[in-house]
Amino acid sequence: MPVQPGDTSPNSPEPSLAMSKLSALFYTVEVGDTKFTILKRYQNLKPIGSGAQGIVCAAYDTVTRQNVAIKKLSRPFQNVTHAKRAYREFKLMKLVNHKNIIGLLNAFTPQKTLEDFQDVYLVMELMDANLCQVIQMDLDHERMSYLLYQMLCGIKHLHSAGIIHRVTCLYKCYSIFS
Repeated sequence: MPVQPGDTSPNSPEPSLAMSKLSALFYTVEVGDTKFTILKRYQNLKPIGSGAQGIVCAAYDTVTRQNVAIKKLSRPFQNVTHAKRAYREFKLMKLVNHKNIIGLLNAFTPQKTLEDFQDVYLVMELMDANLCQVIQMDLDHERMSYLLYQMLCGIKHLHSAGIIHRVTCLYKCYSIFS
């Protein structure tokens, strides 16, 4: 049974021992100007993107032996708006399961107590390219149609679950290349 921060039940180890075991699971690495304190199972971090809501790195998961994307949410508890966005992103990624929507594989925080809780990391499937990169590609009609079909299937699934997604990323990509 995993050790939980603050677990003081009669069957749990001493709180300080529990905290030291938890600390042994993480390491810190700098990615640009940002420190990532992540589980040791994730290695070889490489930055692949950033935006208003966080920084994303590619990494290798030594447990599942697959490449993943790790997103560190930027200041998720800075204010109520940021907290709501962080919660909404986590909740939706956890609930939505569809082959055309990036799935959430793991989520964690390195902080040991509720008082220290400030960082949220989301581990997701790693895609070969992002939407902006796909838009830049010289694709024939058949491939372009297939990609559009996949996107529409994902959006249809979101809509059937009552989720409306803003497509501002499409407008950002379009304005960059126009």
